[in-house]
Amino acid sequence: MSTEIAAGRPAGPPPNPHLWSRDGFNGDICVTSRPYPIVEYTDVRGPHVPQRVDLASVAAADHTDAAAPPTIIAHSRTDATISVSRRIAPTPFLWRNAENDELHFIQEGEFDYLTDFGFMHCSPGDFAYIPRAVTYRVVPTTTSALRVIVETPSQVALKPPAPFGMINFARDVGRPDPGRAPALDGPVQLLVKSFDGVTEYTLPRDPMALNAIIGGSVPVWRLNLAAIQPLTYLTHGGPPDSFAETADRDLLFYTLSARSGDRPPMHHNADYDELIFYFRGPGEYGSITAPGQLAWVPKSIAHWGPNEDVPDGYLAWLIESTGTMRLTPDGAAAAQLMETGEFGVSNATRLPGAGE
Repeated sequence: MSTEIAAGRPAGPPPNPHLWSRDGFNGDICVTSRPYPIVEYTDVRGPHVPQRVDLASVAAADHTDAAAPPTIIAHSRTDATISVSRRIAPTPFLWRNAENDELHFIQEGEFDYLTDFGFMHCSPGDFAYIPRAVTYRVVPTTTSALRVIVETPSQVALKPPAPFGMINFARDVGRPDPGRAPALDGPVQLLVKSFDGVTEYTLPRDPMALNAIIGGSVPVWRLNLAAIQPLTYLTHGGPPDSFAETADRDLLFYTLSARSGDRPPMHHNADYDELIFYFRGPGEYGSITAPGQLAWVPKSIAHWGPNEDVPDGYLAWLIESTGTMRLTPDGAAAAQLMETGEFGVSNATRLPGAGE
């Protein structure tokens, strides 16, 4: 009998533990022990492959053309998209999304968001939420910039597992300042994005000019990744929990920052692609050391997440997507095949063909 069991404490995980799960980490599960790791592969042919994307290497069109939109690097079967923006000049127009909610993550740089509901300044590590039909423009205030923009046709809501603890809503969730809503001199150009393209309007005056907010709840918000508390289960750890989700649960958003506990088991995620965004260290997340890296594991592909109990600490976040993701050519140009043990670049052979 082990010392731990004899002392009345649970034993540690068996060798090569493997978790099969439904609904991300929220549905049916089955845990097994395997005779050896099951995450290696030596070659692969086809589109359903794990990849690493260096977000800073994406050739974002708006970096050199202020009138260009963010560059889409991935899209899902359920019409969610992930884009990269490296905008360093103010948007020369107003923007309104008629189809999708937008969640922006500031990887690098600082930005003023001018919205229907006032002024909001965002810094590295901030999430900025702009729901459907809200007008806004972005003004960079630094000379370097990198943002990740998630678009989804379903409404995004902050929904931690308990009303207190994971997010301090009163302290850490910021809203635009309606007293700081500078209006542009007319005429102004408004671009409205719909499913079949962008429609351009010329307006005689700035529609974002604001007297006061007189009722209701401001739908735009800001929240820093470092303010979201990672959840764990001591002594051996356990799955993370989401802090935000779409109304249809197509997308779930997690902090995947450093936390105590044992290394997670090998995992088959039956229903969700996993897209991990490494924000910054100083600690390493497996083989990921450079800020602004995306590690993408498609659903049903075996992976063994790196150890998250990193003394130096790191900040990262995760999207789970029921809609299977695929990289666009712009995303693929900044991507490399990924091994699924420590999320490093794979030495496996990428074979041509099979539906790519």
